[in-house]
Amino acid sequence: MDSFCLNIDANSIGGYFSSEQLDLLSIVQCQTQEELISFVCQCEQLKGEFSIENLQNLATKDLEAAKKEVFEKYQKTFVPHDSKKIDILNNTLKRLGLNQEEIITIKNAYAGRDTRSTTFIREYLKSQYPNSYLDILKQVQRFISLERDQVTAPHLYNEFVLLNERLSTFDTLLIGSGEPETVINPFLEPDNQDHFDFYLAKRGLDFALRNNKHIRFHSLLTRGANESLFVGKTKEEILEILTSYVKASIDFINEYNATHCLADGTPVIQSIDLFNEIVSFDENRQGEYENIWETKYGISIPDLCRVFEYARVHKPEGVSYLYNEPFLENTKRRRKVFEVLQSINSTSNGLIDTLGSQTHITFETEYEKIQECFQDFKFLQDTQGMKIQITEFDLSLSEAETLQTIGKNPQLFYEQKYNEKREKIDGISSIIRSSGIRLSGLSYWSLTDSIDFNLERIRSSLLQKGIITDIEQVPNVCGGMIPTLRNSYLYDAIYSDYDKETYKRL
Repeated sequence: MDSFCLNIDANSIGGYFSSEQLDLLSIVQCQTQEELISFVCQCEQLKGEFSIENLQNLATKDLEAAKKEVFEKYQKTFVPHDSKKIDILNNTLKRLGLNQEEIITIKNAYAGRDTRSTTFIREYLKSQYPNSYLDILKQVQRFISLERDQVTAPHLYNEFVLLNERLSTFDTLLIGSGEPETVINPFLEPDNQDHFDFYLAKRGLDFALRNNKHIRFHSLLTRGANESLFVGKTKEEILEILTSYVKASIDFINEYNATHCLADGTPVIQSIDLFNEIVSFDENRQGEYENIWETKYGISIPDLCRVFEYARVHKPEGVSYLYNEPFLENTKRRRKVFEVLQSINSTSNGLIDTLGSQTHITFETEYEKIQECFQDFKFLQDTQGMKIQITEFDLSLSEAETLQTIGKNPQLFYEQKYNEKREKIDGISSIIRSSGIRLSGLSYWSLTDSIDFNLERIRSSLLQKGIITDIEQVPNVCGGMIPTLRNSYLYDAIYSDYDKETYKRL
């Protein structure tokens, strides 16, 4: 099967797998009905979805039919990616077994999303369910309500079968279930043993262990965490939250690595993204890129380094610490990222040993920009000994190009863009090889044409602008490492006759 992989050397080859994707792959990998039923019983996402009678029926079904039933049931636990916040909350609350009055009370309280509202909800549930309120609050944290990367798309089962067959492409899995908003349960007090909940992270690690893959753990500091965790908090309170979270995460990682090894005896977790996207995506009014933590909360780089002092002192043996950033093809933004990296390691000597370039690019990205970028990486490697990784590579259509592929009279056709993609991949590979850079890792982000965050992002943008009225108007942005929507023989494996008509321009 065709694939769009860079023709370059790297010490490890990885792919990004969300918690949802790993669960769906786990369903595909089940070898017996008993194994499938065990998965259902241990999966919080499916809690309450199968009665005892349903489970008994699964045991009598053909295995493929049973797996497809569980797969589709899992898909139906999500609301669409463009849903309103109230619909996302409703989807979560309806799974907790609460009555309508209780749901209304919680929805009204949760509107504030600050410490007072989370405290109220905890105490309210404690008064209503004194013996089970902690289980309810844990389930709220572990349940994933919002669809991401088209996981609810029809006929996705066969695409995951194909992805599972290609799992051998990777020796490393990038999982994002270690992020603060995933781990920190805001409804539980800091002294509660489940305040830091590594349920989803452990599921990802255990999947890797079963499949003999290493893990890149993503990510201890993220730009998205602030929205859900830091509302109404002072700078000192935010630093305290982050400091305790970093300690809990490093302790968890050290303990897991000490007790779990792959077939070759190496620990499962090989690298950790300590910092992710510190620098703003856009310039400020002064035409400068800035530290978003300082802009929003007054938190400087030295402040962040103090937060991560525990990680420096208790660094897991043989594990790399990454600083991960996108859009380093932009010269001005790259210089700002280099400044931040220098500030980190000047404040906390040797904390970061690897710079990760996400390398999300489009067909419009100029070769010259990529060449300059890797020349700078090579200089950084030669002068400072910094390791370099490509951490989230994908190559997709831009929003402007996508608009040219839709409508009754498209200007661009997907087969044309696929051919250009092969040429672009070859050109980028040549640039990277010519730079002389030694990559310690290469990871792919969008694994197939359907399991592609670029597709979701562009669809959402066009919906918000009123340019499209239905996501099916944009079937593809050619972003997948595996072009699963390219050839007719793949349609036979994945799509029905109706779908073939929908995707006829592929």
